[in-house]
Amino acid sequence: MHSDLTQQGNGWGGAKPLVSVIVVVKNGARYLASALRSVFGQDYSPFEVLVVDGQSTDDTAQIAKSWGNIRYIWQSDHGLANARNIGIQAAQGDLIAFLDYDDLWASDKLSIQVGYLENHPEILYTITYVRFLLEQNHFLRPGFKRESFETGQVGCTPSALVARRVVFERIGGFNPDFVIGCDADWFARARDNAMAMSVIPRVLLYKRIHNANLSANARTNKQELLTVIRQSIERKRQRMINK
Repeated sequence: MHSDLTQQGNGWGGAKPLVSVIVVVKNGARYLASALRSVFGQDYSPFEVLVVDGQSTDDTAQIAKSWGNIRYIWQSDHGLANARNIGIQAAQGDLIAFLDYDDLWASDKLSIQVGYLENHPEILYTITYVRFLLEQNHFLRPGFKRESFETGQVGCTPSALVARRVVFERIGGFNPDFVIGCDADWFARARDNAMAMSVIPRVLLYKRIHNANLSANARTNKQELLTVIRQSIERKRQRMINK
C-alpha cells in the first residue's frame, strides 16, 4: 500500500486521460444536483459524466437531464450492482470513477487521484479518505466511529475510487447477487487478486448518512458481508492449494 502524493512525470505520454464518472441514482432528487455540482466543480479535465437512473419516480430524470453535458441512461433492470455495471460498459474513459447521488467530492479529488495514477503506472486503483456527514434530524446507526465525522477514515467505497479500466477487465464488475454488499465484494475481489492499490491520505469524499441509505438495512447488510468474508476466505484457500 502506498501513500506518496508526489506528482511528476506522466504515465500517458503527455496526454491527460479521460475519466468516466458514473453516478448511480434511484429517487435521488433531494441530493443529485449537489452531487453533480461537486463533479462539475472539479479542477481536472477531461471527464465524462454518466448518470444511470434506476427507474426513479421522482424528479431525478429532470434534474439529471437539466445538465446538458451528461449522458443519461435509464436502467432497464434493477439493482445497485447492475447500475454500476451498466455505467462501466457505457464508459469511454481510460479511468473509471464513481459517485453515489448523495455523496460529494472535494474539488481536487480527480486531479489528485489521476495525478497519482499518472506518476505510478504500477498502481491500478486508488481510494481516498472519507468523512461522514450526518443529515439533520436523521439518526446515527450503531457502528460509526467519532473520527469518521471528524478526521475521516479510509474509504472502501466506490465514491472514493478511481481505477484503471483494466481492473474491471481482470476481476469483473459488481456482483448482482448482492443487494448491498456488491461494493464490499468488489473490493474484496480486488484485494484477493492482488490488484495493486494506493490510499490517498486526504479526505476527498464526503458521504451523507441519512435514513434512506441502502446500508441502513442492517440485517441484509450483515448477512451479505458475512457472505463476502466467506467467499474471500475460500478464494485465499484455493490460491494456497493451487500454489
